[in-house]
Amino acid sequence: MKKVLLKGILCCALGVVSSGYAQKKETPKYITNVEGVKEYSLNNGLKVLLISDASQSNMVVNIIYNVGSRNEGYGEKGMAHLLEHMLFKSTKNLGDIKKMLSDKGGNANGTTWLDRTNYYEVFPSNDENLKWSLEMEADRMVNSTILQTDLDKEFSVVRNEFEIGENNPDGVLQERIVSTAYLWHNYGNSTIGSKEDIERVKANTLRVFYERYYQPDNATLVIAGKFDEQKALEYIGQYFSVIPKPKRVLDKTYTLEPAQDGEKFVELKRAGDSKNVGALYHTAPYADKDYAAIDALTEILTADPSGYLYKTLVEARKVSSIYSWQPTVRDASFVYFGVAVPNDKDIKETENIVRAELDKIPTTKYTDEDVARAKAKIIKQIESIKNNTISYAINLTEIIGAGDYRLGFIYRDAVEKLTKEDIQRVAEKYFRSNNRTVGIFIPSKEEQRLKSVEITDEQITALTKDYKGKALEKETAAFESSIKNLKQNLVEGKLSNGVKYGLVKKEIKGGKVQASFKFPVSNEKELAGKTNTGGILAQLLKTGTKTRTKEQIQDRLDQLKSSVNFGFSGQTLSVNISTYKESFKEVMDILNDLLVNSTFPENELTKTITEYNTYLESNLNDPQTVAFTELSRQITKYDKSSIFYTPTIQEQIDAFKKIKQTEIVDFYKNILGGNNGVGSVVGDLDAKSTVEILEKTFGKWNSKSKYELAKPSYFETKVLDKDFITPDKENAVALGRISFKMTRTSADYPAFVMANEILGSGGFLSARIPMRLREKEGISYGAGSFIDVPITSDVASWSYYAFLNPAKKNAVETATKEEISKALKDGFTADELKSNLISWQNQRKTRLGSDETLMNLVNTYLQYGIPLEDYDVLETKVKALKVEEVNAALKKYLSLDKMTSVYAGDFNKK
Repeated sequence: MKKVLLKGILCCALGVVSSGYAQKKETPKYITNVEGVKEYSLNNGLKVLLISDASQSNMVVNIIYNVGSRNEGYGEKGMAHLLEHMLFKSTKNLGDIKKMLSDKGGNANGTTWLDRTNYYEVFPSNDENLKWSLEMEADRMVNSTILQTDLDKEFSVVRNEFEIGENNPDGVLQERIVSTAYLWHNYGNSTIGSKEDIERVKANTLRVFYERYYQPDNATLVIAGKFDEQKALEYIGQYFSVIPKPKRVLDKTYTLEPAQDGEKFVELKRAGDSKNVGALYHTAPYADKDYAAIDALTEILTADPSGYLYKTLVEARKVSSIYSWQPTVRDASFVYFGVAVPNDKDIKETENIVRAELDKIPTTKYTDEDVARAKAKIIKQIESIKNNTISYAINLTEIIGAGDYRLGFIYRDAVEKLTKEDIQRVAEKYFRSNNRTVGIFIPSKEEQRLKSVEITDEQITALTKDYKGKALEKETAAFESSIKNLKQNLVEGKLSNGVKYGLVKKEIKGGKVQASFKFPVSNEKELAGKTNTGGILAQLLKTGTKTRTKEQIQDRLDQLKSSVNFGFSGQTLSVNISTYKESFKEVMDILNDLLVNSTFPENELTKTITEYNTYLESNLNDPQTVAFTELSRQITKYDKSSIFYTPTIQEQIDAFKKIKQTEIVDFYKNILGGNNGVGSVVGDLDAKSTVEILEKTFGKWNSKSKYELAKPSYFETKVLDKDFITPDKENAVALGRISFKMTRTSADYPAFVMANEILGSGGFLSARIPMRLREKEGISYGAGSFIDVPITSDVASWSYYAFLNPAKKNAVETATKEEISKALKDGFTADELKSNLISWQNQRKTRLGSDETLMNLVNTYLQYGIPLEDYDVLETKVKALKVEEVNAALKKYLSLDKMTSVYAGDFNKK
């Protein structure tokens, strides 16, 4: 239903507060508790939300400022986003923010959008991390340095971020349509702003913007996860309450978009490899009663497979895909429909077909079944987010930006109460041709024009102040994020056909249950030439069985607030499940039906291939896709039928076109099976009944093909620097790789892990390569390195990457190789090893707090026999390393004389 506007939400790719304050320290005042969200406030205007969840082993600190591109004035376009970047530089009291974040480890980021800017840190739960996060956020709220020297470097980084978005045809078209649809309101402006404004603004001007909006009375602080509430309140009082309430009064924005008086049209002609159609309708603010009904209507229109537009456009093969979304915003919002068009379709003819189908929205008679289906899907999404406390706290950013955190509950309540009359009303009110884009004036004597809905702050206050919410959910039990605790709560066993399972007893908020299964199948000989068949099959497993239609499958999963997703890669079918304790048995019954009774309708196969190929066509000249594809092709020399062969993008397109339904059915009946599989389930489930359910689901599902693990061949890399020209693309990619032999049990593995951390992977953009390319020289938006040391073979590699402006290719190439050469010649320092070790440990601790990591560890143990203790053993070995060992490992495996590099971009552009 919703899709993030490309270049809309922008991310930073990512002491003690001044004693000069005269403000007296105070304890936050308790306001209310709405469904587990405890609200407090300070006299300086800061709002505080605490969301406790003992089942988490992590916590998040998220601070939201009510400033985004909506607040930018003349000459300030992009200033909110640029300021977000600058707040990761330094503060007067604490110094280098990025270095501190790097040393601390964990996950951190900042994002900017239409109504708000936020900064968050996710760390393992402990008092020290909580205290530091609050101290840091309080310091950079009012003490950021915003130096001209830092700003000069950051210009090219933001410009590079802008250029990455310019490479996406659908995103650029969407941006143009939005800007055309809004005549006066700032929602028509891209959050990333004008390159001219960004590159001309001075640090003192940016500081004025910062001092105006970055104040406690314009911020909401959210702390969520596992933490000590009393200490959190104490730290908030210590660091935030001493910041004085500003004397300035923030002027409220008051621009109201006038009623549109005719269809508008924008035609965008520029380089690209895909055809797209988009349409926008002005709608209502998030706080308005119509917003929920409009959301449900867009679900009714575009859902796969039940959507009205989906059936008439995608299912009828007139387009390859359609999506819709409605931003969560403070003022009058919009609904955007995005349509991907196959290259063999006439774009003008398709545009008219799409417009004709859109015209039917106000006159279509919607049913109770439509409404129930949409409500189930939306409520499932709401519950899924709410029961992941860390994600929920970050997701609150949008809702707070739209006016008040309680609006999210009010929205949910509105969804639950929706009727078909509500859907019919908003369809007729908002979805008129004179309320969408097309650019031609049509006189009309009796034109019914829609005026933008305006919601005042006072109305939002009245709407939310007495809201109590539903009954509080029971507190979840604590679960320590450690291997020892994982083992203590793990029950493992084997089903009758050999499937190995691991059950992790862990209470998840809302009674949620997560499951992950891996089913390796067949052998390299029998899978030859069938890689694409397996991939398409996985996407078709939910398109219908002997007993259920695609629509019935999706509807029931939505009603159960559950999801089942498949993927096939190499020789493994992956199955991921998200459900709830009370629904687990039924969801597994549905899964069994999909695994043994799927029918693979011909029309679904055709639609899926069309959608895949439309996507691939749009990436024929995408620098990132080209770079990764061609690097692999330059290094490996497999036969085309091998499961390890890397095809060109065009070869993939051609191969998909040749897949027949009979091949899908043959793969399904003879290749797929569970008898060599493994799986893990995380949740508060009874072990005995869960095993019975797993036995019923997988116990008789066996493959007719003999399983043998396929292993890749070793190809030694050689010196190569090769350009691939992608015409008229604003961004470019540099990518390099060195191959070598290593396993995870190799004596050098721990040392090489840390060598990679220091060189390009570790910290918060503070490793040598990103520090040089982004922080020091500002020639790349994102740069770094990664290693691939597989579990089942010794074919390993080290790779670096950088995103850049094509004109900076030589500078990026030189800087990257200089940093590698310098590391090989002089080595790393003991201080570098020490700081990166702390960051690396904290990152691992953070990852161990996620259910996905727990399932991956258990599955790896079950499939390959790698003890769970190895997770801790690696850390013990790394902690014992000396810098001389790290330097020796680096020199042993890395050499510029063996590095293959490719560069994809428009390097001919002057």
